[in-house]
Amino acid sequence: MENVHFPAVTVETGKPGEVRNITSVMEAAAFLLTEWPGKRTRWQGLARQACLEAMDGNIDADLARTKFIEAAKDANIYIAG
Repeated sequence: MENVHFPAVTVETGKPGEVRNITSVMEAAAFLLTEWPGKRTRWQGLARQACLEAMDGNIDADLARTKFIEAAKDANIYIAG
């Protein structure tokens, strides 16, 4: 599995006032799997799958980043990126 880096995406964590910069597909996948605040949604699942596919080299990291941003927006945790 490959850990491809991408431009930072800033999201809120489950802790009040805490933010996190996600900078790679592996970091995004780990956040989606273990630290995702709130419900598991269709968007969260699509982002998780995209990150795993990017780590396997099946899709571009930019697409995984886009899916991660979409999921973060859906969960109202997106700040910047």
